[in-house]
Amino acid sequence: MEELYSCAFAATGWRAEDWLLVKSPRWDFAGEWIQEADHIRNRVPADATPEQMLGARAGETYTSMLYREPQSSLRVCVETSFDERMAPLIVLAAEPVFGADGRREYREHIEIVLFDEGINIWHHNWNAERGPHWRRAAWASFTVDAARRYALEVERVGKALIVRCGDCVFGVEIALPEQLYAGITGCEGNNRFYEFALFARED
Repeated sequence: MEELYSCAFAATGWRAEDWLLVKSPRWDFAGEWIQEADHIRNRVPADATPEQMLGARAGETYTSMLYREPQSSLRVCVETSFDERMAPLIVLAAEPVFGADGRREYREHIEIVLFDEGINIWHHNWNAERGPHWRRAAWASFTVDAARRYALEVERVGKALIVRCGDCVFGVEIALPEQLYAGITGCEGNNRFYEFALFARED
């Protein structure tokens, strides 16, 4: 595989201009990354409890960005951790749109989500009648420990997505646009991202 892009999210290890900030159509929060010595983390409300971040105030925890160059065939590798129960994720997205407020906003996208009970794959869509809607396309159940770093990976092989994390390997077939952007999202708690790498498959 050809490496297209890689970075460490240390203070001098990446450039914000390589990325596109994208908001969720579910909430009116733009999100923000907080730079730490060897990683970035999503900004969360200082006065929110872990329970609130999973529920009523989840939108205030959401920060997402995409590497600026889309690809048709790819593998994405991320090193990540979380402080509470969830939910750092890899996102694969169709072309974002510009909302009425001038900010980029997701339409169709896939979330490969790490949380304390394993991995969920969510397929998100949007239309004018329903607005944002989503379904769980696949999942794997295993114990994931808070405050431990994990290597999370997704690879597109034809119509299939193959997900790997430690000893867990599973896949699902989903019809997706030919060109996809790849990136990361932090939500529903304190999520930390240490490294990111994007490869092009040679099919």
